[in-house]
Amino acid sequence: MPENLEKHFLEAARKLKQKKRTRLLRKIGAILLLVVIVSGFAYLLHQGVPILKMGNLSISATTLVLSIIGLIFIVSLVIFSIKNKVSINRYQSSVFSLESLRIGRFKRIKTKYLLGYILLLILLIYQTNPSLFTHPINRFVTHVVYNPRPPVLNSPWPWKNRAMIHPIVANMPSNIETSIESVAKYIAQQESDPYLRIKAIHDYVVSRVTYDLDVLKTGIRPSQKAQTVFSTHKGVCEGYANLFMALGRAMGADVVYIRGKIRRDFAPLDLIPKVFRLLKSNYDWTNHAWNAVKILDNWQLVDTTWDDNDSSALNSPYSADYLIVPPQVMSISHFPEQLDWQLLHHREDYNTFEKKPILTPQFFIDELRLISPTEYKTNVQKVAAIKIASHQNYQNKISAVFTKAQKADSLVGDLLEGDQDTQPKQQDRTQCQSQSNAGGETQISCHFPEPGDYEVSIGYLEKEILLGKLKFHAL
Repeated sequence: MPENLEKHFLEAARKLKQKKRTRLLRKIGAILLLVVIVSGFAYLLHQGVPILKMGNLSISATTLVLSIIGLIFIVSLVIFSIKNKVSINRYQSSVFSLESLRIGRFKRIKTKYLLGYILLLILLIYQTNPSLFTHPINRFVTHVVYNPRPPVLNSPWPWKNRAMIHPIVANMPSNIETSIESVAKYIAQQESDPYLRIKAIHDYVVSRVTYDLDVLKTGIRPSQKAQTVFSTHKGVCEGYANLFMALGRAMGADVVYIRGKIRRDFAPLDLIPKVFRLLKSNYDWTNHAWNAVKILDNWQLVDTTWDDNDSSALNSPYSADYLIVPPQVMSISHFPEQLDWQLLHHREDYNTFEKKPILTPQFFIDELRLISPTEYKTNVQKVAAIKIASHQNYQNKISAVFTKAQKADSLVGDLLEGDQDTQPKQQDRTQCQSQSNAGGETQISCHFPEPGDYEVSIGYLEKEILLGKLKFHAL
């Protein structure tokens, strides 16, 4: 009898151990499956791509995840209510009250488990959208360290000799250009004016660095560190901004690197091969980088990349249009990640940024004012009316031409047809009617031949100077 009892006991212990092992494996499998599912949803949520498509109905990852979380919450609430009701009935005759029961349940939750759940939730939120944490932190650091505010002093912009490089840079001895520090030291010794010092390092970057178009054509991105750009004399916007910042800081100036976006219509899509654009279809080609520099306790904005016109059709490879440019001019084309670096009295959101009419610095240099339209894209019948105000002694003739707006490229179709041309397509331009009155107001009328989208370019056509661009949808 004792032998049978011992045998049954060992068998029961073995089964219990096996049962516990099976439960443990199931728990591990469930946890791993949950991790995979959550990671997949987190990735899709971060990418913002649709998961389900049924006809015209598209369900995004965000909607699906929030729906599942809401469903789980509702089911959990129902289960908790049922269990809580049973517990109340069970312990109604007990000496413990409902309040003591709730407190007892709460006390049984260990602090380490609660902390672990909170950290897991924070990690999941960070994985899906890191900007929820990084943006407030970066903004706080920016406020504490830099405290960006709109400038109160008038800058030298527009510069009198906008097409002339600073003589110190133009005549710099070759033995000085051995390091970033030696160049900065030489400029600081030769120039005492704080504004002209910044102009000198701006001119050095613009005149010594060439935009690396191979990065756009091949997707191969070399190092954009300041020292690399200084040595190779090539870079993209990131490299331009890094070198300008390194030179300014070596000179003792406060210089900040700014990340942000440019207008969608300014994205250099025509320079990027269609194969590469197809492979990088999720990449944001409007990403850009520029600088802010503190001069006489005032923050000013600088974009050395946009002042380097090596790859453009302009006669001069240099300009100073974006050197210490007023914030209201910069805000038309540049949108920083941290809105404080707009340096505007009233910050603007991205939607407002994209709706602004595209006006070049020359438009503001000539003290012009766009009366109408007030937005970049406007619906009209067959005629677009544009009104521009100028001062009474204004002598230049403002003209405009329009073209049929190009439709979005069908990359897959073009690839199947073997079309990999990266050059922009030439389109017929039609002259708009333009007339000025004695009050200094120019009225432009563009008659569109048929319904559709049109782009209107405004400027001094005889001088080939662009003042702005507008879009119209003819009904």
